Order: sequence, then C-alpha cells, then structure tokens
Amino acid sequence: MTEGPPDALRAVAGRLPGRILGIDAGGSGTRAVLLEGGELTGLPAGPPMNALLTEGLAGHLLRIITASGATAVGIGLAGLRQPDQARRLAQTLARQANRPVHVTGDADSAQAGAFLGAPGVIVIAGTGSAAYGRNGQRHARAGGHGFLLGDEGSAYWIGRAAARAALRWEDGMGGSELIHRTVVQAAGSPLETLIGELSAHPAERGRLAGLAPAITAIAAEDPEAARIARRAAEHLAALAGAVRRRLDPGRPLPVAGAGGVFRAPVIWDHFASLTGAVRPLAPAAAGAALLAGLRIRDSA
Repeated sequence: MTEGPPDALRAVAGRLPGRILGIDAGGSGTRAVLLEGGELTGLPAGPPMNALLTEGLAGHLLRIITASGATAVGIGLAGLRQPDQARRLAQTLARQANRPVHVTGDADSAQAGAFLGAPGVIVIAGTGSAAYGRNGQRHARAGGHGFLLGDEGSAYWIGRAAARAALRWEDGMGGSELIHRTVVQAAGSPLETLIGELSAHPAERGRLAGLAPAITAIAAEDPEAARIARRAAEHLAALAGAVRRRLDPGRPLPVAGAGGVFRAPVIWDHFASLTGAVRPLAPAAAGAALLAGLRIRDSA
C-alpha cells in the first residue's frame, strides 16, 4: 500500500500504539487506511469532501470512523484553513466516536506521509493545489486558496484552461480544434451545455477537473495542450519554490509531488526537472495516521 519502501514506514510507525485509522479527505475522493504494527491496510474509498464545501461533513467522517474499528483516528482534510476549525471538528468527532481524533489540513498529512515525518516540501495537485513544508522547527504553506482565487496547476485549473481554449477555437480566436473536440467528448455535452452547467453550479468543480486527464493525454500531439500542461507544472513548481524560500533559502528542502495531476508524465517530468521532486514514501492517508499516532504516543 505504500508508494515507497515499506521498511521505511515500518521503521517509523512500528511502535505507534493501537489500530490507527488515517483518512485523506479531498476534492477528488476520500481515501482511508489502517495502520497497525507498522503495516498499512487500505479501506474502501469514500466520497469527495472539503471543509469549505461539504454539507454534513462530520456525519460523513463519523460513518467512516465507526465502520473502521480503529482505536484512534487521524484526518487530513481539504479546505481546512483555521486551527480552531480543526480543533472543533476533532473534539466533535472524538466525543461522538468515543476515541481520540486528530484533524489537520490535507497538506500537513500529505507532507507527513511523503517524508515520514522528516523535513521536506509536498506539492499536492488534485482537484485543487497547494504546497506545504516543514524544516524541523518551522512550517510554511503556499497556495490552497480555492478555485476562485487560486488552485493554479490543479486539475480544475487545467480543465478551465482547456475549456477556454475550446471556446477560443469555436470563436475563431485561437485554441485548437483537437482541444475543442477533446473537451466536448470528455464533457459529454456541447460547450453551450457545459457553460450553462458551470454557471448554474460554479462550486461543482468536478466538471472541469474531470477534463484534465483527457487534455494531458493529447499534449504530445497538440501544442496548445502541451502549453497548458507545461504551464501547470510550472505553477506547481512555483508553489514548491515559495515554500522552500520561506523555510530554508540557503539549502533547498527536498520536494515530493502527490495527487492525480502528477499521474500525467508530461506534468510530472517537467515538474521534477524544475524541482528535483520525488514520489512520496507513503500516501497522505498514512501520513494522517502517523500524525495521530505520534500525537498519542507523545502525550502518553
């Protein structure tokens, strides 16, 4: 289940107490794992969640917790901006589930999983985008401002750029015919229908984010799609650079990239060439479990 050497995860997590549930809740879905004795077991995926957008959030999380049989829980949650918000949600869930619950932002749990608690910068590129780093004493973040004001380089950003390119081609103002054809096919509807749906439900980011894989798939044959993909990688590299400069400008921290956008080689290869990035040692859900386990161990 780990994305890196399993022995590294066992060495860090092998002495953590109990059966710890780790939840990585984000805009593209919710992933959960159980960490026990250093071993990681995957659980069924759940629906997308976001602290800013999901109604009945605590109820959704409580159902996952109750079904897991875990003795403690760590949750990394997208859209979580304020420590007080995390603390209140953790207290509510701990009271309702009758077990310790630690809640943090999804970037924090992803960083913990990527470097197994060691210093480093994680760039997350899924439906949204953000970067988060720790250098042992301090932490810093960049991005994560949501689809209206940020999320550069994310699947949503790529899908929006593709839809704009399709509209420009339709208007005779640029773009490309292949992008137009790809967007219409991936959306399953004419552009006019897509525009109407997005205008009526602007917070439903999945319609545009879902276009991203189709666009990166044609980047090798379409210069406009390649430009969009390369620009996305550069936005994501800029997030990593911003965090690196704030934490340790003299000795750049290692970088890892996580999230569905990095499944596209055209984006990963350019991002890695700009930052020296590596793949995470463990997924964000494992990082959430690690943070919870370390918190319990240190408070014992």
